[in-house]
Amino acid sequence: MRTSESHPRSVLIALLGVFVAIPAARARADVILNQFNDASELNKWRFDFGSVSHTAVFDPTVDANNNPTSGSMKVTLGFNTSLGGDNKGAYTRDIFPGLDGTTFTGLSMDVKVDPSSATDAFGQNGFFNAALRNGPNYDYQSQNGIGLSSATGWQHYTVSPLTGTINDIRGLTLQLYGGPSQNINGPVTFWIDNVTFTQVPEPASLVTFGCVAMGCLLHRRRVVRGNQGT
Repeated sequence: MRTSESHPRSVLIALLGVFVAIPAARARADVILNQFNDASELNKWRFDFGSVSHTAVFDPTVDANNNPTSGSMKVTLGFNTSLGGDNKGAYTRDIFPGLDGTTFTGLSMDVKVDPSSATDAFGQNGFFNAALRNGPNYDYQSQNGIGLSSATGWQHYTVSPLTGTINDIRGLTLQLYGGPSQNINGPVTFWIDNVTFTQVPEPASLVTFGCVAMGCLLHRRRVVRGNQGT
């Protein structure tokens, strides 16, 4: 004789399949620009604009995930209030071939500021934001930013959704601004890690979800019918 106990057990197994399949599909869809696993990744970044003094080095001793086999990009910018609106510094990662940004749901990265860094007029360490460079002319598509603060340790900077025209991303620019509104005077050192674009889940993941869900429904019907016949 078949009992109703087989229904919840089998449905639970099917649902576990759903939860396993979906994260795997989403992970495959992410576009990781840099995790800074070795010094060669730093070569992909160049100082782009701003009048501050600047240095960027690979730091194998600092990693957002505490991974001893990885590291981060360490940037030091020498801010000076006499620079006015040019009291800023920006690094750009060129991307070739370009990326179709219409498939992206967002951009994220981890940022950490050295506690000894100079502070701005708001007690933070400057205004940090990203810009996507679209098309062959590198059109500047600025994204929402955040105030950096050494007090928070690693900050997870996320932009979602992305704004502007982003159908052919040729570069990513990261800027720290310390101009008249921030009024930073002195060096700011910070680390960047895990620069990632997140894409819309692949259609295959949605098909997987639909197939598993349909399997749950069909199995439920068979169990119910079997119980009704006992």
